[in-house]
Amino acid sequence: MKYWYIFAILYALSPIDLVPERFVGRLGLVDDFLLIGGLYWYFVLRPAFLKAHRPPPGGAGAKLDEEPRAEAPAGDRDPYEVLGLARGASAEEIKHAYRELANKYHPDKVSHLGKEFQEIAHRRFKEIQAAYDALAGK
Repeated sequence: MKYWYIFAILYALSPIDLVPERFVGRLGLVDDFLLIGGLYWYFVLRPAFLKAHRPPPGGAGAKLDEEPRAEAPAGDRDPYEVLGLARGASAEEIKHAYRELANKYHPDKVSHLGKEFQEIAHRRFKEIQAAYDALAGK
């Protein structure tokens, strides 16, 4: 990658230009700055942007420090664990946790994501719904 910077500097300093400085004065530097700025964006800013906006491992809604886990069927997991609650949580806490998670994994909220993330969110939404139904006594 360092060779591109050297190329950009040599291009900016060379007398061979798209818009030579000797004909138009300082306006001829515009193409030089555009080239250097474009290379800087492509090799420095773009990778940082792509890295910052990469989806987290483990699917939609996973934290970066979380290990990806296999999705268990809804009936195999503790409903309190699915909703992220302690045992004996009040009905209001259950309802609040359900609404928060359902809003996060609702199919309409993840429709802009890729097919794989939509499927994961759909399974997770079903799991959250089953856990709420079990705790709410439906």
